[in-house]
Amino acid sequence: MPAHLLLQAKAGIASIGLEPDGTVSQWEASAEALFGYDASRMIGREVTSLVPSPEEGDTLKGFFKACLRGACVSDVSTACVTRQGDMCFCRWYAVPALRESGETGLAVMVKDVTAQTLAVNELNRARSQARSLFSSSPIGIFQADIKGRILVVNPELSWMLGYESPAQLTESLQNVSCLFSDPRQAESFLFQLYEGEQLNRFRCQLRRREGGLTWALCYGQVTRNAKERVNGFYGFCINISMTVRVEQELKRVNEELRRASIMDATTGIANRGHFDECIVTEWNRHVREQSDLSLILCDIDHFKRYNDTYGHQAGDHCLARVAEALVSCARRPGDLVARYGGEEFVVILPSTDLNGARHLAETMRCCIEGLAVTNERADLVTHVTLSLGVAAMVPHGGTREAELVHMADEALYRAKELGRNCCVVWGEAEG
Repeated sequence: MPAHLLLQAKAGIASIGLEPDGTVSQWEASAEALFGYDASRMIGREVTSLVPSPEEGDTLKGFFKACLRGACVSDVSTACVTRQGDMCFCRWYAVPALRESGETGLAVMVKDVTAQTLAVNELNRARSQARSLFSSSPIGIFQADIKGRILVVNPELSWMLGYESPAQLTESLQNVSCLFSDPRQAESFLFQLYEGEQLNRFRCQLRRREGGLTWALCYGQVTRNAKERVNGFYGFCINISMTVRVEQELKRVNEELRRASIMDATTGIANRGHFDECIVTEWNRHVREQSDLSLILCDIDHFKRYNDTYGHQAGDHCLARVAEALVSCARRPGDLVARYGGEEFVVILPSTDLNGARHLAETMRCCIEGLAVTNERADLVTHVTLSLGVAAMVPHGGTREAELVHMADEALYRAKELGRNCCVVWGEAEG
């Protein structure tokens, strides 16, 4: 085989000669290599027998006729079927050629473009799928250039942000920064994206057309040009507004449950369980800080008689009024007033020395007395009063919080012995 024909065969190029009517007059070895037919089977046969459909056969005939007329037709592409039954794709080139008979035939070259055609078809399918995904995706998608200018958005993003169409959104918002409700979020999104070349789970609020806000989980991926330089990015936005609402409602319910677990239902103040937790926490903190921790235990005088006289409903109301008054006296952020049990209350006073605790206890006693809640069964007085025991110490590693509680309890017991309606500091006997 001549060298030029061998090169043609290796390059997937076949040489064919055609009569004016399109029948094969010359069939080179390169054509046999491409189609699998030898010259004896193809000479005198219409070359259109190689194409699988009449429509493509007509296309090929029209191309040959145009070439014979001298029309400027560059090439035509068709599918072809080899002798083995395999489908291939070919590009046909033809020029008029004078035959030995004096007639003008055609010199034809056929190039096998199967690989390229399949690659293009696959690329077109991928593009079609990408367009379909872009248009029908349930998440918002946008593309922007390196400066953040919005190039294209999909229908879901425009719907998510309250726009009638993608075109309306891109006309209204030229830059990605306009999507975010907070400029600082926009800056953070772009910085993190370009810094890491991709960004996952960026939680933010996007601005809707009417001015409302939509919670979104945003992702980003940079794009590159042919020189592998970053030239922009894709953004993906998932609407999580419903999720956020559920989270907020769950947080609210959990907070209510937490408050219910630490709150006394009758008085609305902290319950015994919460006191037990707080006293341990404060004790450990004061051990580290080596500062004074004070405690006040108080008891409503003759409360059982009050309950027996006025009933449990009135008793509950009395407890609530006393609790409210005690809370109004202990106004510092760290102070805690809790119901200790029955008609007893306890007050934790962080970073408070004995004098400060004594002063507050007397203030509380006077406050309750000033309520003038009638109690006709009380001794000596005709209204509700309070007995209080006060204790204070600087906690250290060799002691426990129970010791401070015991000291305050002993002081309270002494206050009752002294006739009630008084404050007693542990270790003292003052009325």
